[in-house]
Amino acid sequence: MRKVIVRVKGRNYPIYIGWGIFDEFPKVCLSHKIKPHIAIITDTNVANLYLDKLLKILTKSGYKPEPIIVKSGESSKSLSIAMKIYTRLIEINLRRDETIIAFGGGVIGDLAGFVAATFLRGVNLIQFPTTLLAQVDSSIGGKVGINHPLGKNLIGAFHHPAFVFSDVALLKSLPQREITCGLGEVVKYGIIKNKKIFESIENDAEKILKLDPKIITEIVHKSVVVKSTIVEMDEREKKLRMILNFGHTIGHGIEASLNYKKLKHGEAVMLGIVGESFISLKRGLMNEKTFERIKNLICSLGVKFPKKLLDKEKILTHIGYDKKIFSERLNMYLPLGIGKMKFVDDVKFAEFEEAVEFLFNFEKLRQNSK
Repeated sequence: MRKVIVRVKGRNYPIYIGWGIFDEFPKVCLSHKIKPHIAIITDTNVANLYLDKLLKILTKSGYKPEPIIVKSGESSKSLSIAMKIYTRLIEINLRRDETIIAFGGGVIGDLAGFVAATFLRGVNLIQFPTTLLAQVDSSIGGKVGINHPLGKNLIGAFHHPAFVFSDVALLKSLPQREITCGLGEVVKYGIIKNKKIFESIENDAEKILKLDPKIITEIVHKSVVVKSTIVEMDEREKKLRMILNFGHTIGHGIEASLNYKKLKHGEAVMLGIVGESFISLKRGLMNEKTFERIKNLICSLGVKFPKKLLDKEKILTHIGYDKKIFSERLNMYLPLGIGKMKFVDDVKFAEFEEAVEFLFNFEKLRQNSK
């Protein structure tokens, strides 16, 4: 079991990473002096697979776990579901010095984290992510929140966990598409900070997709190091942490234009990475060879651009409303090469229009890259 320490203002916390470390979880809880009475927030999918096992090993170690199960899917990330969880926490008399475990993927991490941040003005939180996307991204950094009918993640807080516990072996239960989705954030880390991550996917994409224990655990570990390092340097997303939004401005536009249906977040991010790399190419910041590497890597992971489902104007409208755009100027990080980025504050909207137009030819590009 490997450990990465996240150092943020006022506290440090560890991220535990390993293959097949599930049974070690109670021991880690005890080492952190987690009090016996705990609430486990999870969803129906994860509950069916792993909840009984988690309850059993925690109970055996002297804990009194109280499971709270919500419906799987983005619809549970709402104020109405949070209210139902608050009610249940009051019923079981969870106290401020006790703990909520977020046991699931990104939706559960965000929802349970938001509840932990707001119930009794803040209770202890443990993140136990069960998807690749959650293990390498959403469980790290303290950003938690729920959706509003007018947009995703508009209601939220920063609430860091006592620790994060990632058993990479749990990824075996995921559909192949979920693995690919998680790799969207991993590819991003390779481009923004660590070229070895990018090269590893280039060289071992097939083994990674098949979850080779050694390779995928190393990929998760390196990704966690990148994310935690950036969070440490810019906890509240003032400037540097914006680098983590690479691929997300266009990616968010694509997702939102589909009402967050049909396309997974990681798939949209990878398409956004291609689009934003295209902007860099056209500006002369990136050379053609590097752009081809990025495009070909993403194509090799089987990502498709659902052209028939998409509307250019809708995508561009959502890009215009993106929360990462300040005043009249568009601020973002663009890649210079693999592992090198540059902050620019003068990206014109016309550049996004050209990038989206380019993506509408993505299927042809994907076919040519085979």
